[in-house]
Amino acid sequence: MIGKVQASEMHGVERPVRYKAMSSARLAVAVAMGLAFTYGSVSVHAQDAAPASGTGSASAQTGAVNTKTKTGTEAKKQEQAKALAAVTVTGIRASLETAQQLKQNADQIVDSVTAVDINALPDRSVTETLQRISGVTIDRFVSPNDADHPAGEGSGVMIRGLTQVSSQLNGRDTFSANSGRGLSFEDIPAELMAGVDVYKNPNAEIIEGGIGGTVNLRTRMPFDAPGQQIGFSTGVNEGDISKKSKPSASFLYSNRWKTESLGEFGALIDLSYSELSQQTDGIQLEPFTRRTDAAATAGSGLSTVYVPGGADWRTLDFNRRRMGIAGALQWRPTNNLEFYSQLVRSSYDMSWLEHGAIFADSNFDITPASGTDFNYNGQGIFQSGYLNSDTWRGNYPASQNGVAFNGDTRYQVQSTTTTDWSNGFKYNINDHMVLSGDLQLVKSYSNETDFTVFSQTYLPGVFLSTNGSHGLPMVTINPSTYVDNAANYFWSAAMDHKENENGMERAARLDLEYDFEDSKWLQYMKFGVRATSRSEDNVSTGYNWGPITQPWATIDTPSGLATMNSSLPNYASLYSFSGFYRGQVTVPSLYFPISSLATNYSQAYSILKSIEASGGWKPVQITPGDLNNQGEKTQAAYGILYFGNDDALGIPVDGNIGVRLVRTSERTNGEGQYPNLSGNDLPPALMAEYTGQYFGLSGSGHYQNVLPSFNLRFKLTDDLQWRLAASKGMTRPDFTQMQPFLLLGATLNTDKTAVTQWNGTAGNPDLKPMIAKQYDTALEWYFSPTGELYTTAFFKDIGNYIAQETYTETYNNQQWSVTRPYNIGTGMVRGAEVGYNQFFDFLPGALKGLGAQANYTYVHSEGGINTATSPYGGAVVTGFPLPMVGLSRNSFNVAGIYQLGNWQARLAYSWRSRYLLSTSDANTHLPMWSDSYGQLDASVFYTINKNVQVGLTMNNLTNSTVKTIMGPTSYGNGIVDYNLYPRGWFTTDRRYELLMRVTL
Repeated sequence: MIGKVQASEMHGVERPVRYKAMSSARLAVAVAMGLAFTYGSVSVHAQDAAPASGTGSASAQTGAVNTKTKTGTEAKKQEQAKALAAVTVTGIRASLETAQQLKQNADQIVDSVTAVDINALPDRSVTETLQRISGVTIDRFVSPNDADHPAGEGSGVMIRGLTQVSSQLNGRDTFSANSGRGLSFEDIPAELMAGVDVYKNPNAEIIEGGIGGTVNLRTRMPFDAPGQQIGFSTGVNEGDISKKSKPSASFLYSNRWKTESLGEFGALIDLSYSELSQQTDGIQLEPFTRRTDAAATAGSGLSTVYVPGGADWRTLDFNRRRMGIAGALQWRPTNNLEFYSQLVRSSYDMSWLEHGAIFADSNFDITPASGTDFNYNGQGIFQSGYLNSDTWRGNYPASQNGVAFNGDTRYQVQSTTTTDWSNGFKYNINDHMVLSGDLQLVKSYSNETDFTVFSQTYLPGVFLSTNGSHGLPMVTINPSTYVDNAANYFWSAAMDHKENENGMERAARLDLEYDFEDSKWLQYMKFGVRATSRSEDNVSTGYNWGPITQPWATIDTPSGLATMNSSLPNYASLYSFSGFYRGQVTVPSLYFPISSLATNYSQAYSILKSIEASGGWKPVQITPGDLNNQGEKTQAAYGILYFGNDDALGIPVDGNIGVRLVRTSERTNGEGQYPNLSGNDLPPALMAEYTGQYFGLSGSGHYQNVLPSFNLRFKLTDDLQWRLAASKGMTRPDFTQMQPFLLLGATLNTDKTAVTQWNGTAGNPDLKPMIAKQYDTALEWYFSPTGELYTTAFFKDIGNYIAQETYTETYNNQQWSVTRPYNIGTGMVRGAEVGYNQFFDFLPGALKGLGAQANYTYVHSEGGINTATSPYGGAVVTGFPLPMVGLSRNSFNVAGIYQLGNWQARLAYSWRSRYLLSTSDANTHLPMWSDSYGQLDASVFYTINKNVQVGLTMNNLTNSTVKTIMGPTSYGNGIVDYNLYPRGWFTTDRRYELLMRVTL
């Protein structure tokens, strides 16, 4: 059962330390106060960093967090710059030290991962790097709505359990065309990154958009380094199941030149290329249905039992190619003026080929084979039995006493390209005033083709055990040789789906900051304005299923079907599933359409139409309902005041207070469509009235939001500090949720003489943004350059929560039950984080190279909403409480690290508890959960000399299983099965990559 689970370069200068050490008693009181506040109902953790403004300086252009308090004196800035330039620590230790400095000295809550060495983020994927940060978790599925297809690499990012995460590149808003509002982080090469920052409670400078938080990806700039930098890396990776070796390479060149008359110039180019191949094997159970019929309950002594529809097994071969380029130019004609241009372009090409043996009967038609009974546990849940189905088969021979299975050969190919080009300047008007500006253009497009060709057979003597070897389902058939005969299969169906998505945004911003040099409390203030114009021009078809031959769609053969031994026999082959699930599971082989047919979508119809029944499958055609054309304009203005005093309160205190004002204007153009009732035995006037005709839909609207923020920090000692933060955030609805399309339908009675229900589905252009009031507090102790211990608590009060609901709407004087997203709910998220990093330098000899990292996050939510679907009639019924999507109650990271002499190594384990993937999975229409998951990764590097380093990275050393769970199931009339049933078990490659890094 389930319950409620539930600003420039100037900012790089540190203030002189002028406070006194505290007594031990005073320190103890301060610690106790901090802990009390930390675990109060309102709190949060992380680091405080002023936003990457994207203005002219090195730190601002790369989106680096604002980590120091301004002094207002240029001399101190120059001294600090010299000190930073003198740092020569490298490797893991240097990256941790830099990240810790960012955290300790930041002006707002932010956590960072840095790559001090070129191309040296700790993971080969940006997404997998992010999961190392406390409070951040990731998905491992291609799409949360499709839990049947785990991703080759980590995918969606959640912060403190919320999927509403804003993405930035060098402090500027960015996105991928296929991901709604944000960036698909797996699209971006990790090799291009200088660092990744996670803002958990952004201040007024940060661009609005993420109530979960904001992720900022930073690339390098030529003025970041004192002179020439050259870096090169190459590698080869391989999975232990796929057995395919794939290359990776990157190259960076950066330099700066001083001239006598034109000032200083800098240029940088960073290139990246990588490929990956991976195999995933999965076995699944079909949804369990509540049964009270005599056939299902026979021999059990129970009045109600729960029976699965059968089992599925599938192998997916995944291939990915990722390319990236980051380029930058900087020009400083005088000490007070700087111009820059920055370009980042990434291309992500992905494809996967799947062979899936998929149960093809109706779940509630499954019965025990003749002369047998099903076996159940004490709760009436199916354990094992021989399956039969009484679904109508037509005249197909040898079809009785069997269970229908499809052999799905499915190929999906997707290409996404995102280009982000920005130009800007920074001008020091005088010693106290800085003006900066920035123009940005983001263009992203994505194309996807998804094509499946189906065979079908009726397997005899199917025995299913839900708890076989290694605790996994087991499937056998009798006789086992039945699968080897192509005559026992026929060409069943085909299905295609296409997407073409284009997004573009133009953004301009202007910022002014002013230093208060002589004030005891006021440090500096910033004001800024930003305007954007974004367009989305997307095409996404439905999944266009059509028969080739079926018992009800026949051709002129003895069986009425196109059997695979006589129809296109060269396009079918036996797929053996050899070595399936690392040999832990034995499953039957099946005849499948050959891979080259599925991968040749453009020619498939010309091949298949020769054997199709009349009215069979034809390639999908774009309709007005597939189009989504939207525009959005925003205007924002902010003001923020930074303050601080070392003596007035007895201890140093600083902080900032600000507000961001945002106006959003939207326009939409789309279509509505009435049902097509022609060809039925309905009144002629009714059929003439509804012929599938379209009608125009359009709309426009706007809304305003006021987003205040406040950050306060108390420096209790040199090493101990306590933070408080409060802000208001917003997340605009996804463009898919606002799609201006209304599809109206009609359900007919069995003899098609009357309409029994008028219904529809739609987007909602009138949606408003989700709003969150956010409160954080943190106690942080920095006891060494690479040693920290922190604890944080947080609370989010969420309004305008978006969920699907069904209401009655009137069109053409007819009432329709229309399901669309609405702002209908509220929610609450609260929790705490604890983190620890340290190198054990006090240990003797080689042991002093040892270190450890660990963090733990607890998150609790309330307020999730869902609409359920009855598995029998498919009707929408009242749902039941669920947690918010994507929220794990517990998650942690623990890592052992080592760096001494020429060696450095890392052994890292990440784990998260069960969480809700979707309130209605695309395949089962049930709530779908991802079970607890942990994965062990490792790396080891050896420095041959000052220029060359070699290493090995390893992923998924624990051979971890991705497991999905389904339920509860609502049947209507108040009947709910609260059991959570296992759905799928997936295993994928352990990955190994040999690397060489060269710096000159």
